[in-house]
Amino acid sequence: MTYKTGRFFCQWNVLRFLLWTVALTGSQRSLYAQGAVPLPDYVIIDTITLQGNRKTKPALILRELEFKPGDSLPATGLSETLERNRLRLMNLSLFSFSELRIDTLPPGNRLALHFRFVEMWYLYPIPLFELADRNFNVWWSEFDRSLKRVNYGISWTHLNLSGHADILKINLNFGYSNRYEVVYERPWLNRRQTLGFRVATGFSRNHELAYVTRDNKQQFYVNPEKWQLTRYYANATLHWRPKLLTTHSLTAEYHLNRVADSIATEVNPDYFLNGRTEQRHFSLIYRFLIDRRDIRPYPLSGWLTAVELRQNGLLPRDDLHLFRATGELKKYFSFTRRLSLETIVKGRLVLPRRKPPFYNNQALGYGNDFVRGYEFFVMDGMDYGLLRSSFHIELFNRTFNLGKFMPLQAFRTLPLKVYLSLNNDTGYANDPYYAAGNPLSNRWLYGYGIGIDIIAYYDKVAKLEWSWKGPGGGGFYLNINTGI
Repeated sequence: MTYKTGRFFCQWNVLRFLLWTVALTGSQRSLYAQGAVPLPDYVIIDTITLQGNRKTKPALILRELEFKPGDSLPATGLSETLERNRLRLMNLSLFSFSELRIDTLPPGNRLALHFRFVEMWYLYPIPLFELADRNFNVWWSEFDRSLKRVNYGISWTHLNLSGHADILKINLNFGYSNRYEVVYERPWLNRRQTLGFRVATGFSRNHELAYVTRDNKQQFYVNPEKWQLTRYYANATLHWRPKLLTTHSLTAEYHLNRVADSIATEVNPDYFLNGRTEQRHFSLIYRFLIDRRDIRPYPLSGWLTAVELRQNGLLPRDDLHLFRATGELKKYFSFTRRLSLETIVKGRLVLPRRKPPFYNNQALGYGNDFVRGYEFFVMDGMDYGLLRSSFHIELFNRTFNLGKFMPLQAFRTLPLKVYLSLNNDTGYANDPYYAAGNPLSNRWLYGYGIGIDIIAYYDKVAKLEWSWKGPGGGGFYLNINTGI
C-alpha cells in the first residue's frame, strides 16, 4: 500500500492493513465478523528501506525517525505516527517529494516500511538582484521602485554538499552597497549525530545608512563619494541535539563596525554613543529550541518554543555591553483538515537599563518582528512584546506532474497549496531614550487584515497580504520565502 500526503488516505490504508491482518484465515474472518477477535494492539517495524536518496546519507534520514527496525508501535494512531515521521523527513529541506509504502509480513503484525524520495536540486548559483532597503514594500512605495537602489552579484548556495545536510553559501554583492559573505553549516558531526557546527564570516559597506528615526521612519544619509558604514563579522556556532526535536546552540561572535566621521560628529553623535566612529566587541549567544511543528515552512499543527540569551561585550575594553533575553512561543491549532489557527508570542528584555547606541536600538519593524499594517514603520526600543495570530483556511491543494515540460527531475512533481489567512496582530516597543518625534513608540499597536498564502514545492512560500493598522490606513504587502 502507498502512503502519501492526506490524513484520510493515510488512515484508510492503515485501517485496511489492520482489517487484512485479522482476516488472514477463514476462521479469523468468521471470528472477526462475529466481533470475537480484537484488532492487534501493536505492530512491529521489521525493516526500513530507502529509495531515491542518491546523495543524502541513509544514517541522516534514519536519525530523524521516531522508530527503528525491531521497535513496536501502537496500532491506535499508527497513521498519524507514520505521517508525522514522513513530514519530519520533509522538514530536512532535502527532498521535494516523499512517499511511504507499507508491506505486511508474516505473522501479520510486522511491517516493512519503504520510503521513496525525490531529492531537491541542491546547487543554486543564482545571479543576485536584491534590494538595499528594509523590505520590498518600502522599496516599492517610498523609493519609487528605483533600480539604483539594488545590489547585484551572485549568490552561490550548495545544499547537502557532502550528503550530510551541510550547506555552503557564498554571497558576492555589488551595486548600491557591497556585501561579501561565506557560510558553512553542518548539522551532524559525530557518529551519534548529536553535534553540529556553523561558521561564517562577512564584510559589508554602504554609501547610505539610516542615521536616525523620525515619525517612526528611517531617515537616510547618503554620500556616493564615501562609504558611510563598514561592518565585519565572524562567528562560530556549536549545535547540540540530544533529542530529535530539542537543540542547544552556543555561538561566539566578533563584530567590528565603523561609521564615517560626519555621522559620528555631526549627524548623530549617539549612533555609537559619545561621537564614536568605531564599535568593536565580542559576543556570546546561547539558544534553546524545541520544535514540534508538523510542516516547518508553513505549520498547521504543533508548537515551537525558543529562548535566546545574548551578551554583547565580553571584555572590559569592548565598546558595547548589552544583555538581551528573547523568548518566543509559536502554537498551531488544527481544527479540521482545512482550518487551523497560528499564534505567535515573542518578547525581549534588555539590561542594563541605560542608554544604548542608536545602532543597537532596533525593536519592531525589522526582519520578521513586525505588526502587520505597519510594514512601512519602525518602532525602535530596548524591549518589545509581539502577539500575532492568523486563521488559515485551505482553498486549494493539488499535486501537479509537470512531466517533460520540466527538465529537472527535482521539480517535476509540483505540490501546490493556497490558503486564505485572517490576520490580527498587536505589539509594543519600549523606547525610553529615542522616542521623541516617534509617536508609534511606547504605545500598543494593532493591525489586522486578510491574505493569500501560496506554498509550492513544500518550502517555497509567498504571502500576499492586505493589512490595516489601528489608527487607520493600510496597504498591500508582499513577503516571499524561497527556502534557500
